[in-house]
Amino acid sequence: MKPPAWRTYAAAILAGALAALAMPPLFWLPLAVAGIVFFVRQWDTAPTAKAAFLRGWAWGFGHFAVGSYWMVEAFFVPPADFALLGPPAVMGLAVVLGLFYPAVAAGTARWLTLRWPYLGGRYRRLVLLAILWTATEWLRGHLFTGYPWNPLGHVWAFATPLLQSASLFGVYGLGTFTFLILAAPAAGWRAVLAALGVVGAAGAAGLVLMAPPDAGPAGPLVRIVQPNVSQAEKMVSADRGAHLRKLIELSRRPGFDKLAAVVWPETAVSFVVQPESPALPVMAEAAPPGGYLLAGAPRAGAQIEDGVWNSLLAIDSAGHLRASYDKVHLVPFGEYIPYHKEFPPIGGAIGRGSFETGQSFVTLTLPGLPPFSPTICYEAIFPGAVVGPGARPGWLLNVTNDAWFGTSSGPYQHLTSARLRTVEEGLPMIRAANTGVSAVIDGYGRVLASLDMERQGVIDHVVPPPRAATPYARWGDWTLLLLLLAGALGMAVRRPN
Repeated sequence: MKPPAWRTYAAAILAGALAALAMPPLFWLPLAVAGIVFFVRQWDTAPTAKAAFLRGWAWGFGHFAVGSYWMVEAFFVPPADFALLGPPAVMGLAVVLGLFYPAVAAGTARWLTLRWPYLGGRYRRLVLLAILWTATEWLRGHLFTGYPWNPLGHVWAFATPLLQSASLFGVYGLGTFTFLILAAPAAGWRAVLAALGVVGAAGAAGLVLMAPPDAGPAGPLVRIVQPNVSQAEKMVSADRGAHLRKLIELSRRPGFDKLAAVVWPETAVSFVVQPESPALPVMAEAAPPGGYLLAGAPRAGAQIEDGVWNSLLAIDSAGHLRASYDKVHLVPFGEYIPYHKEFPPIGGAIGRGSFETGQSFVTLTLPGLPPFSPTICYEAIFPGAVVGPGARPGWLLNVTNDAWFGTSSGPYQHLTSARLRTVEEGLPMIRAANTGVSAVIDGYGRVLASLDMERQGVIDHVVPPPRAATPYARWGDWTLLLLLLAGALGMAVRRPN
């Protein structure tokens, strides 16, 4: 390849990497504008669809390499047997993710504009590219178990009012508007003025929406426990008893008798809990009188050989297991080895066990608590997939262990995903994280209380009231489809000669 072509792709990689710095926790929004405008310019000047595809892939590679760097941290948790695989694994993931968007979006959009010059108007081009960007972003969240990490709409998480359109079209629809706003300088000063007007109107509408005249009664008082145990410590089996005592002591701090529930994070205990386990009465010391301990823990049946689940357990003060939820959406290679049952040598070669997959999402109903839908860790990043079937719950519960990723950007980006789920569903969330960020989030995505990274402590807070079911909660991604169809129809209307 000639040096000028190399420079084109190197510049695209750099632009994509810089745009990733607009994601949480930095929110350097001007870099997103520069990165997206550069992407549009490179796409617009590509001589062929193949060239647009390759330029889009280079941009996506840089974007995901920076946006997913935090994964490397997990490879260096002691004993760090596979530490050397960390950087190549992240680079390989960036190679694959770059093929979704923007590569496919750029290549397809360029093919369409070259084939049908009618689509070549600068405003039509941007709308076409935004539609295809959104479609491929949606595909990234669904194909091959899905990976909807850092969708473009997350760049607005520093200003909660600007997130509220997600209650209509979900985070992917928010991403459609975000792309058009960030790319506006590529279409001229009129487009920039229009984009600024849209941002101002969206912010004002969000503020109005977030100030309802009657928020409704608050729910019961719960305590979130953040033990702040590093992942390296959790791996030491000799310390399990001490970790359990720490959890119980934090749970029983003053005010314990006024609580309806105590919430522990994902895999708060690192041993497997079985029926009639002697650990249950000990764990029950953290359940308030007449209330519950909601604890993340590995769970098994009578025979551990039949499988182990990554679960949420509801334990009453008498030590009885009143309900449980088994994680449905497991992390490939992190929580299970694909095809490990069909090809046992694969799991043995990699040296990792696998959790079993839960049967379905659920809504748990326990006396004294409003019905709630639990999610475990990674499950909170999936739009439209955090509520169990049946009657609408009153709140969401997310337990997670982000200790694998240290103080990197990963835990903050994970928290942003959780906030977007509350906006989409109109439901508050109680979030317990091992090393942070634990939080109480209302149905508008506002963080009402939190414990930051690497802090030990508790949060006592009432469960915020739910909102009325949002359009997205009622109809899911059908609202997104209507948005994209409206954009396509508007783009197809010919101007009179």
